[in-house]
Order: sequence, then structure tokens, then C-alpha cells
Amino acid sequence: MPFDRLVEELNPQRSAARHPFFQIMLTLGEATTGTRQLADMQTVLTFVDAAASKFDLTFGFTERFTADGRPDGIDLAIEYATDLYDPQTVDALASRLVRLIEAAADDPAAPIGGLDILTPAERSLLLAWGGAMPDTPPPGLVERFAAQAARTPAAVALRHDEQSITYEELSVWSNQLAHHLAARGVTPGSLVAIHLERTPHLIATLLAVLSAGAGYTLLDPQFPVDRLNTVLTQVDPSVLVTQTHMQRLDTDAVVVDLTLETPEIHERPATRPAVATHPDAIACVMFTSGSTGVPKGVAAPRRALSSTFVGPDYLRFGSGQTYLQCSPMSWDAFALEVFGALLHGGSCVLQPGETTEPRYIAELVAHHGITTLQMSASLFNHMADEYPAVFGHLREAMTAGEAASPAHTARVMAAHPHLHVVNGYGPAESMGFSTAHTVRGTDAKAPVPIGRPIAGKQGYVLDANLALVPPEVPGELYLGGDGLALGYVGRTDLTAERFVASPFGEPGSRLYRTGDLVRWNRNGELEYLGRADQQVKVRGFRIEPGEIEAVLLGADGVAQAAVVVREDRPGDKRLVGYVVPAEGASVDSGALRRAVAAALPEYMVPSAFVVLQALPLTPNGKLDRKQLPEPRYDSAARGRAPRTPTEQTLCLLFAEVLDVPQVSIDDDFFHLGGHSLLATRLVSRVRDVLGAELTVRDLFRQPVVHALASGLATGLGENDLDTVLPLRGARGGAGGPAPLFCVHPVSGMSWCYAGLLRHLDEDRPVIGLQARQLTAPQDAPRTMAEMADQYVIELRTLQPEGPYHLLGWSFGGLVAHAVAVRLEAAGETVGSLTLLDSYPLPDGFRSSPVTGRDVLVALLGTAGAELDLPDADGPPDTERLLDVLRVREPVLGMLERPKAAAVVEATSRNLALRQQHELTGRFTGPMLFFDAGRTPWPVTPQDAWAPYTSGTIEVHEIDCDHWEMAGTEPLGIVGKTLAGQLHD
Repeated sequence: MPFDRLVEELNPQRSAARHPFFQIMLTLGEATTGTRQLADMQTVLTFVDAAASKFDLTFGFTERFTADGRPDGIDLAIEYATDLYDPQTVDALASRLVRLIEAAADDPAAPIGGLDILTPAERSLLLAWGGAMPDTPPPGLVERFAAQAARTPAAVALRHDEQSITYEELSVWSNQLAHHLAARGVTPGSLVAIHLERTPHLIATLLAVLSAGAGYTLLDPQFPVDRLNTVLTQVDPSVLVTQTHMQRLDTDAVVVDLTLETPEIHERPATRPAVATHPDAIACVMFTSGSTGVPKGVAAPRRALSSTFVGPDYLRFGSGQTYLQCSPMSWDAFALEVFGALLHGGSCVLQPGETTEPRYIAELVAHHGITTLQMSASLFNHMADEYPAVFGHLREAMTAGEAASPAHTARVMAAHPHLHVVNGYGPAESMGFSTAHTVRGTDAKAPVPIGRPIAGKQGYVLDANLALVPPEVPGELYLGGDGLALGYVGRTDLTAERFVASPFGEPGSRLYRTGDLVRWNRNGELEYLGRADQQVKVRGFRIEPGEIEAVLLGADGVAQAAVVVREDRPGDKRLVGYVVPAEGASVDSGALRRAVAAALPEYMVPSAFVVLQALPLTPNGKLDRKQLPEPRYDSAARGRAPRTPTEQTLCLLFAEVLDVPQVSIDDDFFHLGGHSLLATRLVSRVRDVLGAELTVRDLFRQPVVHALASGLATGLGENDLDTVLPLRGARGGAGGPAPLFCVHPVSGMSWCYAGLLRHLDEDRPVIGLQARQLTAPQDAPRTMAEMADQYVIELRTLQPEGPYHLLGWSFGGLVAHAVAVRLEAAGETVGSLTLLDSYPLPDGFRSSPVTGRDVLVALLGTAGAELDLPDADGPPDTERLLDVLRVREPVLGMLERPKAAAVVEATSRNLALRQQHELTGRFTGPMLFFDAGRTPWPVTPQDAWAPYTSGTIEVHEIDCDHWEMAGTEPLGIVGKTLAGQLHD
């Protein structure tokens, strides 16, 4: 029937983006012969070109026959939508189709996959685009560095903090260590594990291992110990190089401790060991995510490293370049930032610390004159959005690891036309950059290609039969050449699956099957289209969801698990875990998060967990990813419905304030995403609607709907500014977990810590300590030391004996430290001390008297400094400040005026106490420190607290400023980290 009638009768869902049923039409008919006689009229058969194409593509085949009925050929007409295709594309498509049909007619028995659709000219072009093997092998990496050190011995090779190390010093240092490693059992062909922080020790050790003829594997200090031990088991190194302060690992290898053995090392020869190595000997083993649940080790030969950094010209390698080494040491990108500098006479600046923080990178670029900066696409985009000035300092910028953003690269190029921007591509199996594209245009919509193979490497776009596909046709990318890895350590099966014989090279040559879909564009450059398998990339990290799924399946009560990447908001990719509980079991999201965090790096921990009754499946039994629900903080799956008008009203108010569809009477306000500000709003709404004298303290004590409703029926209304504020009371009775005591910041209020509740174990009591000034100004302490003494009494009243867990933000951190010192002096155990961006004031610090401006800044952050308030720089005027603060500060705005005034006065008093306070005593236990990365401090947390603690200081940097530290996202990071430690 007519197509329009078909559409009308079936009435499919319409879309402006496509035709209602299909996009490609194929017709087959017989040629019309002769014309119909219509009385005395003369008839002529003619064809009229259509003004518009009904479908995207229409292939019309017409069979011709001779007069006696024998086949006489086939005519083909192609009709196409000109807004989708241009004539050149359709001509190429038609030529290939004709070639395919002719090949089939010539050999009807040939398998379809063996029919060739390429012309000899196209084949030659594709092979030329794929790259050629070099005539000579690449130079040795160690030999290249030695020659560079001999040419420029006084040039700076490494910078770390304010320390500079010349090529000669690095050469001597690494050579001495190479001799020492040989004496400790390292031989050519063996493997050495390096477990060091990002310091010059790391680079010297790396060079020493290579000089000794061995290969190295880098153990990232940020990774969980269990994962590092798994790596050690797979590699089975002969030696582990570490330092005394590093965490001990489980290995039978000989341990070389640089801290203890340095004097012995310096007695070794300064010349390079006379060791013969082969280009195909292992240089390094890099571990990536594995689909079996175990990380897989990519073994790269020496020729792979040298060919990637010597010979290619995708960067302006040379002595004038300064690289910033900020990529995680577990990435293949790490090698480019080190060897790209050291093999060409450039300088390598080592970023202090292990966390890559954008603000810090921008500061390092400006301070050290960085010329060459490598970034994942996510980091590149963030720098372009938040720190665009950084590109003005650079000569070269690289974006890699994920698909480049056309909008961000165009914006950077428009603002900095001098900049050499490179979009690179390359997996660890091909030693990093394998293809590269120099960005030249400023088109914010055109996809950014990944370019052509760099010198010494090859790239082919193939179909499932390893045949070349034509230009502009999607296929899978296969890589070859000198950069190719040897395979996976201990995984011959996986090596055979991913490394295949090359149809295009010399006998014995291989290709690596990347699993990435690409196509050649008309300019002979590759365009990235996505993954052919389930491997994903998030923030530049390559992740096998199967590895995370394996950990989830090992968690208590989990029967099935699936992990996917969701992008529910454009540009915001997140891992989400879906689990199905075993029969009769229940699954807790917090327990799942802890299980994954204990086994995998932070970047592999899903952002959310969703519990399902069953995983959705397609008709053929596979996981139906499209049917997996969007994660959200929602009401309890089996919660009860309201039973009374009060419960009904509270459920509606909970849902309104939390912005969730519905709430049951068994739901917990803080588990649904509530925090201190939302708690204040809810209390205000309950007062307005129910007329109940509810306080924030009441909500902390009874955050579940039915319990809060019962409390309202019996009368609540305790003071939410009391010194002891149970954010969450004990739920398991005696013998449960020890409480976490949270000391108030300078405002005197501890409401801000409510955001921790949903990240800590549900049975962990959380107690806020608030300033006595708020409710009993006559009993307010005269010094911070006296304040600490008072809080020790409160703690020991609530918890007679340790271990005690303490936390404090800013001012509260100083008090928490003083409390910890006093508890230890009394013979008690302090299990943990957590400080949120809390620094001691410099020695001898004395400021001018506290002003109203100081109070505004303390309560409003930087916005308080910008307010144009008369007499703000004079002594604090509580009433005048109150009028401003109750408008601008939400919590103060919802408090009754007397309570708000008490907060302002407590803030003023605490500011004065802080200026007078001098820290005394040393805390001997472990300290967990969270640093606000956007608010710089003159010294590191370790240096600042070194005089006042003798235990370990574990630092985590959060991308926020000082006043945002108690916000939802920063507290989420604090809570997740702290939960794991407290749970252990």
C-alpha cells in the first residue's frame, strides 16, 4: 500500500530527527518495456527527478530482460537526502556497492566477508595513512639519557618544591642506585616494584632499574593496599624499592629501603653499569582495570618507551621545554611527562603530593614556567572553564584520555592562537600516545580528530574479518609498530585475544585490538566514535566495569551486580552500581561503598548504588542497560504509608524540602540527602504548617518520620544551641561503635556537620559540641585551653573511656587537637583526629582587635569581606551585624533573633580566643587532614602540624575553598573517607 497510508494506519511515534519506520528503502522491480496505447494518443515514458527524497537513502534496483526473456543486467538508482549526504559520498557508496555486486557475481561461492569493496588506489591510501615501520630501531632509552646528561650536565633535569637537580646529579644518583640494586639481586630481565611518593627518589629509581637492565612497575601510594598486594602477586618482583615511612606491603621480594640504605648507595660507582639489554626486554609493567575483577599488567618493551619519545614530532621536544609531571603514576601518561623531558634536555617539574588538583596545577605552571602540560580531556575542560589563564603561560597543551571537547579546544585556541594544542590518543598497550592531531581551527562544533599514527607506530581501521574498511566508514582501531606491548603478565589467553597477527606487516608482526570504534575522515585523520566493548573511560581513567562488578559480587548479600556509566546530566559521567540482593538478604549502600573502596582505587568507586529486585534483561537474555533506573536519593523501597494526619503532613514536608517524589514514614531525613540548611528549612516549614515548636536538635534526635511524629505528639522543643548536640544518638545500645565528637567552628554551632550522617555507619553516634556562649554566656571559657578542658569533661561524661574520635573544622580543629592532647595526657586512647582545613596560626601571630568585618567573613566567607557596611572595620556591633546576616545567612535568618544574636556574639568571642591561643603539647595518634585546595596556606599541613603531632598525617585535598568545607560535596568526601577508617 502507499507508504503514507501505512504511516497513517499504524500511527507510530513521530520524531523530527528520523522517518517514522526506517531510514533506508530498497526496491527491486522489472524494467518497463514499451508504452501503453491510449486510443490515438502518442505516449512517451519518462522519469522526473524528485525535488525531495522521501527517505535518507533509497536504492532502486531494476532488472532488465531481453525480448525473449533472458536476463539483460540490472540498473541501480540512488536517491538521497541532500541535507544528509553530499554527491561525493554517494558516488563512493555507489562505486563500492557495484564493486561488491560484481565480486559476488564473479564468485558466487565466496563468503560475503571475503568480498573486497576497495579499489587498489583506496587500499594504498589507507595503508599509507596507517603509517610505516621505521627503517632503523629506536635508540636505547638509557643510552639516550646518558648521552643527554653528558651533553648538558649542568642543566636542570628535575624540580620538586624548591629543589633543583641537574642532569649530572640525576645521572650519578641513578647509576649508583643501579649498582646497588644489582648488588641486592636485580639482574637483566628481572622486575622491580617501586613504591615511592612523587619525588626525585622516584625518577632516580626508575632510571636505575632500567640502567640495571631490569623492568619496573610503579605502585601508586594512593591505591588500596589490597590492590597493591594483588599487583605484587602478579608481577612477583625480585626487589621492592620503598622508604621507611611508606605503608608496608605483603611481598617476598628483597626490600630496598632508600631511607636506610642511602649512605651505602652513595658509596657505589657513579658510572652506568655495563649491562647489555635487548629492545624487546621488558621496560615496565603498567596495570589497568581488568574485566575479570583482577587488574591486568601490560608489559611494555624498551623499544616501546624509546619509540614513543624519540623520533615522533607531535610535540616540540627539546631543551627549552619544561614539563609538569602531574599525571597519576599508574597512567602511561606518566612516562611522557618524565621521558619527554629527560631524553631531550628539558626539565621535569614533579608535582608535590599525589592528588591532581586543578588550582594547584595552575599555580605550578605559573611558578615554574611550565611550557608543556598534558591533561585528560576532563581536566583540560576544567582548566579552560575555571583557570583559563593557565594556557597563556604554556607553549604546548595536550588533551587525551577521553574524547576532546570541540567547544573547549576552540575557546582555548581563540584566546591563545600561539598555543600548540595536541589531541592525542593511545592505550597503555601501545605505550601512550599512538596517534596525534594538532588542533588548528576554532570550530566549536566539529569533532576533534585523534589524528594519524605518530612516527614508528601504525593504525588500521578494520572490520570483524581484519579487512580494511573504506574512508568515512566506522571500524575498530588496531595499533601496531614499535610502541606495541609484549602482552599481559601471566595472561596468555588475554594476550592471544587482544594481540593478533598483522595482515599488513612482516611475518611475526602483530596488531593490538583496541576495542575503540573510529573512522578515517577525508583528510586522512582518525575520528573517535566510542567503544566496541564494555570498557569505559571516566575522567580519563580506563575502567573495566567487570572489575567493579566482581568486587560487588564478593560483598555480603549480593547475588547479582552490574556497573554502568551514566550521563544523566550532559558532561557529567558517573559510575553507578546496580545490585540484586541474595534471597533473604538485605544490602546496605554504605557497606557496598566501603567494600569497593577497600579493594579498588577511588576513581573506580561508583557514585551511587541502586538496589533492584532483578536486573532488567533484553529478550535474548542480556542486560538491558536502557532500562536501568536513574539513581537518586529516594524513599525507602518498602516503607510504610502514613497512618495519621501528622505523619501525612510530615511526609509531604519531607518530600517538599528534599525534592523527592514521595517519602514513607520509615524514611530518614539525612539518608535522603538532608543537611543542616535543609534541616533548618524543614523545621521552619513544620512550625508554619503544624504550629509545632520543633527545633533542629529535635530533628537530629528523631530524623525518621514516624519517630518525629511521635515526638511532636508528646512535646519536643529542646534547645538546639545546647553545648551537647546529638546529631545522631546511639542506635545499638551499649557495646556499639564509639561516637564521633564534632567540635564547632568559629560560629559555635555544630549543625554544619549534619552532612556527615548519611556517609557514616548508621549505628555510629555523632555528637556535636557547641559553644557554651550560645546558651550560658556567664560560663563561657576565657581561653581556648579552658574551652578544651570543658569539652574533655563533656566527652568523658558521655563516654567514660576511649577510644575517642574527634573532628573539627577550622577553629574547631584547633580545639579538637587540644582536647586530644588532654585526653592522651589523662591516659586515654584517641582513635582518630580529623581536621577540616584547620591550621595553627604562625608563631607570634597577633592581630588587631576583632572587627565587624572579621565576623562577617567568618560567617559569610569571602562575600562578607565585600559588603559595604558602615563602621564594619570597627568593633563588632551585634545588632547592626544581625540585620545584615539574617538576610544573607540562611541559618541565622531562620533562627529566632535572640538565638541569632548569640551566634554573632559567640563568633566574635571565638575569633578573639583564636588570636590569643598558642598550641601546646604533641598529639601522638594518627591525624586525618582535609585541605581546602582553593584556599592556599603558606605551608603544607604536614609542616604546619609537625611541631604538634608525632603520629602520621594523612592529607586529602578537596576542590573547594575554606568556607565551602562543610558543604554537601566536601562533607561527602570527608564522610566517605572517614567512614572507611572508623569502620576498620
